[in-house]
Amino acid sequence: MNRSSTSSAAEKAPTAMLWGCELNQEKRTWTVKPQKEGKQDCKLLLSTICLGEKAKEEMNLVEILPPASQEDKKAKPITIASLQASVLPMVMMGLELSPPVTFQLRAGSGPVFLSGQECYEKKGGKRRGGSETQP
Repeated sequence: MNRSSTSSAAEKAPTAMLWGCELNQEKRTWTVKPQKEGKQDCKLLLSTICLGEKAKEEMNLVEILPPASQEDKKAKPITIASLQASVLPMVMMGLELSPPVTFQLRAGSGPVFLSGQECYEKKGGKRRGGSETQP
């Protein structure tokens, strides 16, 4: 691999940052916005939702709220996790979402922890013409 193809590949590599939030009785909603201003190519990869150690023995429902600016007023929240300490305290998933995304603790008092990654696709760098393989 020549030097130009190495730098070109590095310019295209996605940047990932760890992300997490806590939903509880005091803070029932959380909106995820891209941390890097002006980035339209951000994805949130939600990987884990789990109850905290102080969670009561009750059902905790986590849902995604539809965007407020959406024209369809009939859009309903989507439940993505139903957790209870003695039955199902944690779920692993692989949801890919486009921020802004609002999570809500619809039922229960939590604490419920959501974690994942914010991924940004790097744009930039002009591709140089020619072959990218060595002769």
